[in-house]
Amino acid sequence: MSILQVSVRAVSLLLALGIVALFLFPVLAGVGSVMLPAFGYMPVLGFETLSLACWQKLLETPALIEMLVLSLWTSVSSTVLSLLLAFGVICCTWGTPLWHKVLRWLAPLMAMPHVALAFGVMFVLMPSGLLARLIAVFAGWRLPPDWQTIQDQYGISLILILMIKETPFLVFMMAASVVQLPVADTLKLGASLGYQPGVIWLKLIWPRLYPMIRLPVYTVLAFSISVVDVALVIGPANPPAFAVQIFQWINDPDLTKSLLAASGSVLLLLLMAAVIGFFHLTQWLMNKRLRHWLTNGHRGWFSTLWLSCSTKAWQGLLLLFLSGGVALLIWSFVWRWRFPSLWPDWSLRSWQRAGISEPIVNSLLIGVTATVVANIISVILLELNDLQRQNSQSAGQWLALLIRGGMYIPLLLPQMTFLFGVQLLLLQWGAEGHWLTVTGLHLLFVLPYCFLSLSGPWQHYDQRHSLQGLLLSRSWLKTFVQVKLGILWRPLMASLALGFAVSIAQYLPTLFASAGRVATVTTEAVSLVSGGNRRLIGVYGLVQMLLPFFVYVMASFLSYWTIKSGRITRRLNA
Repeated sequence: MSILQVSVRAVSLLLALGIVALFLFPVLAGVGSVMLPAFGYMPVLGFETLSLACWQKLLETPALIEMLVLSLWTSVSSTVLSLLLAFGVICCTWGTPLWHKVLRWLAPLMAMPHVALAFGVMFVLMPSGLLARLIAVFAGWRLPPDWQTIQDQYGISLILILMIKETPFLVFMMAASVVQLPVADTLKLGASLGYQPGVIWLKLIWPRLYPMIRLPVYTVLAFSISVVDVALVIGPANPPAFAVQIFQWINDPDLTKSLLAASGSVLLLLLMAAVIGFFHLTQWLMNKRLRHWLTNGHRGWFSTLWLSCSTKAWQGLLLLFLSGGVALLIWSFVWRWRFPSLWPDWSLRSWQRAGISEPIVNSLLIGVTATVVANIISVILLELNDLQRQNSQSAGQWLALLIRGGMYIPLLLPQMTFLFGVQLLLLQWGAEGHWLTVTGLHLLFVLPYCFLSLSGPWQHYDQRHSLQGLLLSRSWLKTFVQVKLGILWRPLMASLALGFAVSIAQYLPTLFASAGRVATVTTEAVSLVSGGNRRLIGVYGLVQMLLPFFVYVMASFLSYWTIKSGRITRRLNA
């Protein structure tokens, strides 16, 4: 190996590690800065000695056990149900024409922000919602039924919303992983031995598939246990989920509650670590206990029922998703809508009074900036990793594993823990309240999704295309722009759309970094929950849903079409 090759390899390695370290610095600094206040040390408030007083006060909090149990119940249940449903969808649609329809539905499902989805489902399931109005036509109801279909004490509605959002993500990650397995040959082999399709997937494919999606599952678990905005909209209120209680302590006018919030954030982090450990231990025990079942030769009798239930559940989620969008559209134009009438009195007054122009501009500015920067950084990291792989296969694999692990860290930590710490740092530095600060915090969540969505296409790119381009142009830049980016243009557009959708959905990062001075569609929508104005909620929820949808449409158009000589023409690689 020449000295030049060694130098290039060392520089690329240091650059990649530097980018990852810079990305992780605010996350780790946020976790570190919340530790001292958690143990009573916060000089700015006059607390200059370490103590366990805040933990004692935390343990004496009324209904603490109920809040922790509620958080565990909703997070574990939604994650397990989403995992089962996603795997069932993969099993019953793989290799069929329905599979392509499932893939087409993933984009709008993943694009819809969870707050807008929660508002839409709330308008469908609430006692005076669309579902109750439809039933009232046949049942003859004159008043809304006494149903607790939203904000119920058991968190069923919260679990339902989390399932609708988490299942498409897990289907997406499974689809990206399952192509690396010999699924077609395995299905043929199992069928030749008399196994039913569902049993083949469970016994032969699932044991190899789950280790590949373990980190995405933990990501879903971390999001579910620390979600605040969705829990504020549709989750239980008395007692609330533990993350919501921490959020209320942070916003309490009594500043000493910040110490209590810091202790609660650390407790939430410990709870998250315990749940992930429980999942890992459960997987290990199931591998040992089910080893006999995997090899006992039973062909299965429940396969058809299980696959049929998965299909019906997926169709039900799609129906609820569409109904929620329709409900948002209707309520945004409603003036009066008496129960049990199916037809409201229409008006444009809600749109005229919404004052939504500034939140839209801020959301677009922050979302587009964070997404473009995230995709540029992702491409740089992937190119540096390719350079390492070309020089040394083992070094490339090691660097890819390190970068991928670093990208998952912000997704595996509870948002409330490190974002509260970041907010304390921003207050000390006087850096809060600017859109650039908000964009920087959004980048912590947008970059991992953009990198993960691009890593698969970059890994499967055939480097012989670039070699041919170098032979013809003798320019690395021309080859990269015209050949490699041309071939990978569609995944890049999809990554841009996904990153924007992730940015639009961010509530806590926006609120903590902006200090309430940078209003976005999401923060304004969640703030309307306390007022209960359904018309304004419909306006903001609909706008929040449409913004990422328009970006997806634009990205889809740009992935197939381009402009040459003033004319719209189809791309050559489309």
